[in-house]
Amino acid sequence: MATQGATLTRDELAALPDSYFRAVDAMDLDGIMAHWADDATMTIQTAHTTFNGADEIRRMFGDFIGSSVFIRHDIRNIVVEPSTMKVATEQGYQGELKDGTKNDMHNCNFFDVGPDGRFTRVIIFMSGSSPLV
Repeated sequence: MATQGATLTRDELAALPDSYFRAVDAMDLDGIMAHWADDATMTIQTAHTTFNGADEIRRMFGDFIGSSVFIRHDIRNIVVEPSTMKVATEQGYQGELKDGTKNDMHNCNFFDVGPDGRFTRVIIFMSGSSPLV
């Protein structure tokens, strides 16, 4: 995670989703949570669900990891706006849950990034039923 002043460079911002999705795909809960501010919110807009704060986000990811056989993300497009500290990604998600459910989805994430390089707000749009709720 970046630890510099109020504005990260375009390259630093662009690297955050890749690092985050690598941690998710590795099912590394501590690595995932290193990307989130303590008071962050994560909204899955298409499921009408919001997780408030690091504890709720950690619980949700712990449940997701615990129910997953594998998780794989492929970032297809990225838009970075350094002046507003925002990043948007379009990505594929493939995964299998322990109950046998297989997912092959097309998703978009919108990241607000704080000055410390951690996510303060993420809004997610998923092409199917969310495996996160």
